[in-house]
Amino acid sequence: MPRRFLGAVGALALLAGACTHAPDTSLHPQPPPVRYAPLQHPFRGARLLLDPGTAAARWQRAHPARWLDPIATRPQAHWLTSAQDLAEVPALARRARSRHALLVLVAYHVPNRGCTHFRQGAPSGADYARWTDQLVGGLGPTRAVVVLEPDAVPADCFDAARAAALRRAVQRLAGAGQYVYLDAGHPRWRSTGETAQRLLQAGIQYAQGFSVNVSNRQTTGDSYRWGRELSDLVGNREFVIDTSRNGTGPPPDEPGRDDEWCNPERQALGQPPTTATTAPGLGALLWIKPPGESDGLCRGEHTYFFSPAQARRLIADSPWVPPSYRRLAAQLPA
Repeated sequence: MPRRFLGAVGALALLAGACTHAPDTSLHPQPPPVRYAPLQHPFRGARLLLDPGTAAARWQRAHPARWLDPIATRPQAHWLTSAQDLAEVPALARRARSRHALLVLVAYHVPNRGCTHFRQGAPSGADYARWTDQLVGGLGPTRAVVVLEPDAVPADCFDAARAAALRRAVQRLAGAGQYVYLDAGHPRWRSTGETAQRLLQAGIQYAQGFSVNVSNRQTTGDSYRWGRELSDLVGNREFVIDTSRNGTGPPPDEPGRDDEWCNPERQALGQPPTTATTAPGLGALLWIKPPGESDGLCRGEHTYFFSPAQARRLIADSPWVPPSYRRLAAQLPA
């Protein structure tokens, strides 16, 4: 019998066998399905806590600065970046309870927080776990939104150790009744497919959702489209968008002009924070990065903290801000 005919007969025999015998899945087991925590939608009908202790509000009280109202009179997230910051949590929690308002915190203390350039954050995974436990203790019976570790998931130094540290933090906070939103980065950083894989490694299945555009200037529209696509890949988790500084969108991406990302000349406040959202999948628009905070020592700035010059620029260029405030801010010296 010719070799070619033997090959055909063999192929038919294999096909017949495939039709009469169940496939053996023991050699290639299917991955277990991901089980997601039930969504609780903490922002629905919630009033965000207005903290009178923000840097902008403190600066306004110390100076005749009515022009700062568009920033100082709106809710902003409170950042926790060190062990010392945890001392502020019980008072914030009590204020939120007394005012029946939703507290939004940012946990920003993961080990090797800045990857290879700046090694801030907890000294080790064990220290980070203790820090997370102390955060849980400081919140007590108060249920808060915790935006967990901006940039940690999309960062170049994301690895198994970081994923494990984040997963443990998500589980610990969520297990204590807190609403965790694990940071996912922004639309111009990583693809939704890669980001979804990293979020799953980091414990998104135990969280309420993820945050988009934290401390960045991507437009709300681009952030929403990217967030929706990402949500579809991680069990339809809810997401929030940081609109604190995206009123004019990202600065131009020009060769040799990295300084445009650091205190850019053209920037504006994005949409005010709100929990009254109707777009599918979107939990809230938040001011996570405090507006007016400097990006660093660039473009004439000499601080990493609140800068009246940055706040003035954000207000003066924001279309939704009442003209009287815009004029006041624009008339101030640079």
